[in-house]
Amino acid sequence: MTSQFELLAPGGDLASIHAAIAAGADAIYCGLGRFNARNRAENLTLEQLKAVLPLAHQHHCKIFVTLNIMLLESELNAVVKLLNQLMRIEIDGVIIQDLGLAYLLKQYYPMLDLHASTQLNSHNRGQILLLKQLGCSRVNLSRELSIDEIKPLAQFGWLHDVKMEVFVHGSYCIGFSGLCYMSSLRNGASGNRGRCSQPCRDTYQTTAVGVKHPLNMKDNCAYLELPKLVDAGVYSLKVEGRIKKPHYVYTVVQQWRKQLDSYEQTGELLTDTTPLYTVFNRDFSTGYLNADIQRGMFIDNPRNHAAEHFANLAAVNDEAEKQRIKVRVYDENTAIMAKVDAAVSQLLAEPINQPSPRKIADVHLPKLTTHPCDTAPSLSVLLSSKDDLALLQNPALANVHFYWQVPASLARDFDATLSLLQQYPQLRPWFPAVLIDDNYDAAIKLLETLRPELLVTNNSGVGYAAQQLQLHWLAGPQLNTSNSYALACLQQEFAASGAFISNEIAGFQLKHIKRPANFRLAYMLYQPLALLTSRQCLFQQTLGCRKQKINKGCLPRCSKTTELFNENGEQYRIAKLAGQHNAIYSAEHYLNLALLEEHADMFTELFIDLSDVDTATRCTLTKAALIEQFAALLNRQQRQAVMEQLSHAISPTTQGQYHSGL
Repeated sequence: MTSQFELLAPGGDLASIHAAIAAGADAIYCGLGRFNARNRAENLTLEQLKAVLPLAHQHHCKIFVTLNIMLLESELNAVVKLLNQLMRIEIDGVIIQDLGLAYLLKQYYPMLDLHASTQLNSHNRGQILLLKQLGCSRVNLSRELSIDEIKPLAQFGWLHDVKMEVFVHGSYCIGFSGLCYMSSLRNGASGNRGRCSQPCRDTYQTTAVGVKHPLNMKDNCAYLELPKLVDAGVYSLKVEGRIKKPHYVYTVVQQWRKQLDSYEQTGELLTDTTPLYTVFNRDFSTGYLNADIQRGMFIDNPRNHAAEHFANLAAVNDEAEKQRIKVRVYDENTAIMAKVDAAVSQLLAEPINQPSPRKIADVHLPKLTTHPCDTAPSLSVLLSSKDDLALLQNPALANVHFYWQVPASLARDFDATLSLLQQYPQLRPWFPAVLIDDNYDAAIKLLETLRPELLVTNNSGVGYAAQQLQLHWLAGPQLNTSNSYALACLQQEFAASGAFISNEIAGFQLKHIKRPANFRLAYMLYQPLALLTSRQCLFQQTLGCRKQKINKGCLPRCSKTTELFNENGEQYRIAKLAGQHNAIYSAEHYLNLALLEEHADMFTELFIDLSDVDTATRCTLTKAALIEQFAALLNRQQRQAVMEQLSHAISPTTQGQYHSGL
């Protein structure tokens, strides 16, 4: 029965919210002028939100407010002021990414229902339990999951009173949400701040396989897959599109409303997708949902595919005839706009009952105290190649800590990984951000078997498991920690021993972050800078690959690299390391020596990543000598001379966001 479902619509502006209500949405997610992950949408003022709430509620439609970005220390007072206003009006929930914000909501705003954004990249049961502990009533799952991966999570969620939300229509991202820093590096427009400039849709220099838009994916459309979602136990069906126009929102929501009602009442699916193809689309795919991740999910055109779709249906090659079809599609969209205007006019003509505001006292931001480091920071090194294991026996590096990059394909590589970490007990495990299905199960088994003295994880589900096993753990750099309350959350809610501060944060934005007592604070000084992590194959559209689709052997075995150039000649590196997901890297390694001059007293741990990702950066030192130089940096008396030596030995490099920030 589809009564389990909520049809969740985008509301990028007031007109789109009206359109969604008129089309039959059960709920709408929308943002205000600040603190939401669609900064390019028009968004709402607080007064507009107050005005539209009673209209929505009169039509049995909920309104969720998106506050789903990383928060900076300087913004915390402003966000608390906003929360004080939101708790007095009848919003139905808030959507969050930042753990510090989640902590404040749990502690001081229990009347606000809390939803986990797709930016939290949730794809395993540990993450669901962690988010439940923070007070989340629902979790938006990663778009990359198949129905066979969604179903056990949805069933697990029902058992723990957490509902699952799944994107069913609209844009696919090429990268896992929350793990994309490509726009951030390019022009400071961070996707984790709602400012993504969509470099994945850009035109690039023609690749080896003749493609100009090698990162551009078709849109998601699960319209004909509804029975699978019913069987899986998904609760909320989410339509993407907060920067889309009202006629798009109306059309898509109305068609999904009809589909849900038809299936509930008759058990039959509607099969006519014509209206969905009439409004903006990049063609459609269900590749992720059906575990069919292949080159057919890409399209070499980021613009509207509607006219091309109908020309293809008509088998038309003549340009004049194509133009006539384009005009017809344009006219149909104009007619839809008129239909939406009429429906909304009727909607707004109805009398509205205005609720009385809630009388609730303001919450004031609780004060936190910083605890500066009273000792020099330690140096840690991340390794991923067995060729580097000899470094562990180097007596000159006796005071250096070493970590081992655990593969994302851990289920298949479990025995080898366990054996290596048992053979070298001084190696601490470093877990990747993405651990899906049996790879997460394998991560828990690894922790239970090894019980390491300390671990780093970029996957919050592993952090939750470490807490349950009473292990010491650090929240990795890809958990996007950017404020004092996120640190407090990690320590107080999940017994984390420490955390990395995000490399997206500028030096001046670090200044006022407060380190809790007895809490490690870490920073990655030197690394190949991963800008995007993808479950897709990034070689089929660039270098080329003999495989038509990804199979079970790709993740553990495939190892390739290539280059990608945009139209301005700027270079990116694409790398697939054996055992890891496809990734795009900055053309140069990240090296931040300025941090040592400006914030050395803030951190207890400094890290360097010696993973073998080939970029334009060249180092004249051996890895052993390089580690020794970084270790010497920690000595204040030697620091200036060593910084000069390192600057000459490693070049070219980038400092990413450190100067511009978020």
